[in-house]
Amino acid sequence: MKFIPKLIITLIIPLLFTDCKDNNSDVPFENQHYYYSNKEGNNTIEGSHIYIDHKIGDTLFFDESCSKLIQNINRKWIIGQGSGKPYYDAGKEYHWPILRVLPKYNALITRPVNEYFSLEKPVVFWKLGPYPIKFSDSLKGSWGFSKIILDKKDSLFKTHLFEFGTDQTNLYLATSKNLNNWTIKRSLKLGDFKNISRNVPDKNQKMKFVPLISDIVHHNKKYYSFAYGDNTKGKSYISVLISDSLEGNYTSHPITLFSSNPKSNFSNRGVYFPKIVYSDSLWLMYYTSKNEQNEEFLCVARSNNLMDWMVLKENILIRSQGWNASMKNLLCAQVKIINNQIHLWATGTKNVGNYKNPNKGNPMDICIGKFYTPLYSNNFIEEAGNPIFGGNPTFDFENDHIGGTFQEITYENYTYTFYVGKGRSGKEYTILVK
Repeated sequence: MKFIPKLIITLIIPLLFTDCKDNNSDVPFENQHYYYSNKEGNNTIEGSHIYIDHKIGDTLFFDESCSKLIQNINRKWIIGQGSGKPYYDAGKEYHWPILRVLPKYNALITRPVNEYFSLEKPVVFWKLGPYPIKFSDSLKGSWGFSKIILDKKDSLFKTHLFEFGTDQTNLYLATSKNLNNWTIKRSLKLGDFKNISRNVPDKNQKMKFVPLISDIVHHNKKYYSFAYGDNTKGKSYISVLISDSLEGNYTSHPITLFSSNPKSNFSNRGVYFPKIVYSDSLWLMYYTSKNEQNEEFLCVARSNNLMDWMVLKENILIRSQGWNASMKNLLCAQVKIINNQIHLWATGTKNVGNYKNPNKGNPMDICIGKFYTPLYSNNFIEEAGNPIFGGNPTFDFENDHIGGTFQEITYENYTYTFYVGKGRSGKEYTILVK
């Protein structure tokens, strides 16, 4: 480490770049939960690049426009740069730990940088949370889960597991006494769906994929497992499986709950990934719709009995100009009712920038932000500091991005976060737990 106080004092005289001018002075600076992608400290805007002004040894100096940002980071953060290549330039491909923050000098000290470091490229600051563990070491390939519930019949936590990215998909049931150790067994086989005409068979009229389950509701001694899949026309739909027990036997409701609406500009290609919440004798379903341009929107419907649903509103979340500006990868990751408010966690990605200029962080990587609205309202407000959750750039199982499957559970004074992550080194999605 090379840090010479006298030299710092001499060189601390600001040499401001013209690009450091604050073009978003009316945007409030926010304490970010996950990363800082611009000097304005607000990831809902495109903002200004974060550049290093100059470097002395392992000490990196920033101009005055970054002073608030430097004051809000500490050793729990890392500094990263992108590769400069399309789709691999999120500002985290190369990263270095922060050893010390020097707010007085608008500087910080890092571990020695390597040959990938460049003063010509912008940087992104990433906050590191606790490292996760794998849901189960026995799962090979790519896996997702539905929803974890505590079954009052036997006091076991349960969830569906499904493997994807393979030639055929089956559904499994995982059970646990404590959320830490899980037992996994086969639940639904392909043959269980051979007589359901709306599912897609292969060219030999054989089933390859079971419907994927995204939520579970226990009501009137029955389990309602809300599923989605593609019909014979290649358009997605939402259905429900009904059972007396999550161990089986499942009956598929003969009528599709939701399907594509040719008259809608939001759902004329299909609907999928439902999440359900209950309030005051009313069930609300938040789900994703897709139009013919492959643009995705979040929608809401209501029901009095879990079977008959009426669409309340399509396109309920307004995209920002920052972390969720892209019209793709929008899912309701989680929904809860807290203190007479609906709290909704949704995935988002940022548009890919112009590669003639450096990207400004997080161009394509999925992360999760939080929104809220009063009960019986669909006017959602974005929480300050979004996004609130995303992949850890330093962890191999999630240094690419995370998926939309996400759930927080409080049990015995601990909060468990279950989610799915993908690493850059492979194609697999791993179920992770924090």
